[in-house]
Amino acid sequence: MTRDANLVEEERSLGQRLAPLIGGGFFRPLGRRSAAIYIDCADQLVEAADEGGQLLHDDARSLIREILVRHPDIQLEDDEGGQLRDLSQRAAQFFNKLLEAHWLEPRRVSLDEHYVLIAPALRHLLSALRELAKDRPAELKDFAATLRSLCGDLLREGALDPNRLDAEAMRQTVKDLLDRAARASDQMHAVESLILQHDTAQRGSDSAQETLQRFLVDFHAGQHMVCYDALQEAGLLPALHRARSVAQDALHDPFVKQRLAEGVGRHLGLEPSSTAAYAEAEKWLARLERQLGSIPNKQRIIDRRMADFSTLSNARYRYQTEMRSRRPEQVKTYVDAASAAHADQTFASLAHEPGMSLLSPTIEIFFGLDALSTPRRQRPPVDLSFSVERSARDPEAAKEEIRRRNLYVLTPQRAARFVERHLPVKGARVSTEQLRILRDDELLDLLAVLSFDRGPSAASGKHVRWRVLPLRADFGTAPELIPHDPEADRTTERFTLERIS
Repeated sequence: MTRDANLVEEERSLGQRLAPLIGGGFFRPLGRRSAAIYIDCADQLVEAADEGGQLLHDDARSLIREILVRHPDIQLEDDEGGQLRDLSQRAAQFFNKLLEAHWLEPRRVSLDEHYVLIAPALRHLLSALRELAKDRPAELKDFAATLRSLCGDLLREGALDPNRLDAEAMRQTVKDLLDRAARASDQMHAVESLILQHDTAQRGSDSAQETLQRFLVDFHAGQHMVCYDALQEAGLLPALHRARSVAQDALHDPFVKQRLAEGVGRHLGLEPSSTAAYAEAEKWLARLERQLGSIPNKQRIIDRRMADFSTLSNARYRYQTEMRSRRPEQVKTYVDAASAAHADQTFASLAHEPGMSLLSPTIEIFFGLDALSTPRRQRPPVDLSFSVERSARDPEAAKEEIRRRNLYVLTPQRAARFVERHLPVKGARVSTEQLRILRDDELLDLLAVLSFDRGPSAASGKHVRWRVLPLRADFGTAPELIPHDPEADRTTERFTLERIS
C-alpha cells in the first residue's frame, strides 16, 4: 500500500471498513438463537487447528458434532439442520453454515486430503468476544499501580519536553502513556460491570438474610472495591488532575506536536512535516487528555452506582421484613410439613387423627387474589306467574292473558312480517314520513324492526334482512334540525327503512 492509500484507509470510518464483512454475513451467526453454538464451535476449532490455522475436514465435523451434543436445549433452525434427526447430518449442515458465514475456508490439497482453514477475521472476533466475556476481578488489583505509574511518568520533570526527547522517543512515550491510560479506563469499566452484577443478584435475593449478606459482606468484600479505594484513599484523584493538565499543555504546545509528528510520520511512512502526520500527532495527544479525564468522570458514575445499590438494598430489606414479613413463609412451611406428614391420606381419614378434628367436610385453601372477599350480587326476583285463581276458574281468561302478553313481545318474526308488508321487494325503501302508523300494535311492529336486522319469512321460510338509515348521522352537530314524524300518537326522529334481502 502506498502512503496515500494508507492515509485514505485511516480516514475511512469504522463502518466503512467493516462493510465487506457485514455484507458477506460474517456477523450473521451472532444474531441467531444458536449463537452460543457458533461461538463454541469457533473457539474449539481455533484451539484444535495446527500452527498454520488448518485442520482436517472430518476432524472439524466431528468437533462440531461434539459441540451440538453439549447444547441439547438450543433449538436449531431448519437451515441449520434442525429438522434432521441424525446428529452427523445436523453437524454437516451446521458445518456448511460456518462455511457460508466465512468463518471457515475450504482447502483441498489432494483427492484424499481435505482441510479447512480458520479465517483470519475469526481470530480477531474471538479475541473481542473473549475480552467482552472476561470476569477477572483479580486483575483490578494492579489498578492503583497502573495509575500511579501513569501519573508519575507524566508529572516527572520534562516528561514531554521536545528539547529532551527525540522524535522516536516522543512517539514511544506517548504510545506507552496511551496504552496505560486505556488499560486504566477499561478497569474502571470492569468495576462498573461488577457493581451491576451485584445489583442484579440483589434484585433476586430470596430472604432478608441474603439481602444483608450481599450488602454488608459480599459487596464490600468484592474486588471492585480495590479500584474504588485506590482512587479515594491513595490520593490519585489530585494526581490525575495534574497529569491531565500536563497532557493539555502538551496538546496546545506546537513544538511537542511537531516532535511527535516527526516520530509518527516516520513510523507510519508519512512525511514528517506533512499535515497528515501533524494531525495524527494532535489526535494522539487529544486521546491521551480525554482518557485521563474519563477516569474521574467514571469514578463519579461509579459513586452513583454504589449509592443506587445501597438504596436498592435498603428497599429490598424493608420489603422483605416490614411489608412481606415472614408470615407467608411460615404458612408455606406449615402447609408443606402437613402435606409431607399426611401424604397419601384423605381428609376423611384425617378426622380420626389426634388434633385433626375437621370442622368442615371439605377443605380448600385460598391464596392470592382468590383469598379476597368479593361482594355478592343478588338479582331481584322476577314474577313470571299468571293469575292462578282467575285462570283456574276461567280458562278463557287465561288464554286472553297469554294473548295479551304476546301482543307486547318484540320478536324477529314480528319484525319480518312488518318489513314484508311495507317493503315487498328487495331494495325497496320507506321513510317514517310515508308511514302512517295509527295503532299501538303497529308501533310495536316498528319497534321490533328497530330491535333486529333480520327475521324468518312466514311465506317462504327464508330470512328477510333490512337496515335502518337514521338522519342523525347527517345532523350530528345540530340535532335540533332533525325532522320528526308522528307515529301512533307519538313522535319519532325521521329514518329510512331499507330491505336488503
